[in-house]
Amino acid sequence: MKTIIFAAITFLLGCHAVCGDVCYEMQSESHFYLTLAMEDFYVASDFSEGKVLIVFGSDPAGDHWSIVDLNNNKTYINTVEKGCRYQFYSPGSNELFEQCLPVDAVPVESGSLIDFYYMTRVGGFSWLVGVTPVDGTTFYKRSVSRFTLTNVVPLEVGILYDYSQGISDPTVFNKDLSGCVEAPFES
Repeated sequence: MKTIIFAAITFLLGCHAVCGDVCYEMQSESHFYLTLAMEDFYVASDFSEGKVLIVFGSDPAGDHWSIVDLNNNKTYINTVEKGCRYQFYSPGSNELFEQCLPVDAVPVESGSLIDFYYMTRVGGFSWLVGVTPVDGTTFYKRSVSRFTLTNVVPLEVGILYDYSQGISDPTVFNKDLSGCVEAPFES
């Protein structure tokens, strides 16, 4: 199920340019809590290096991880069962992991605590994201998301975010990618 959710989020998006209005900090980390599955992910984003690390579970050193390499348009996935695999992706197709919201993100609600934006993509994918300003900066942080996928297996995923500025341990990105093989991702 984790792989299906990650694959849906990562690969079923269309290509669009990004805007400069709603952007995340150069470095941050957070925990994503999947509301329906009651599972969590550790996520570290380092846009200065062009990398996003997703670790399935709350332990940043866990064995089930993924690195989105935004500079080289590759996504690596490591599992205990299948080892490390990677796949190239089209530039812009991993826009959920980019530093800024896509240019076509439509503001749908603005409140005193959170602003919501909505996006849809070919293939039955839609994303509602709530963002809040990071105090003392021009950046935003994700607070809540809802993803809906209707073209393959009807799926709705809710995510809550626990966010912090910076990366407490920059070595979390030091994964051995030398043994990774090119392969399609499986569900």
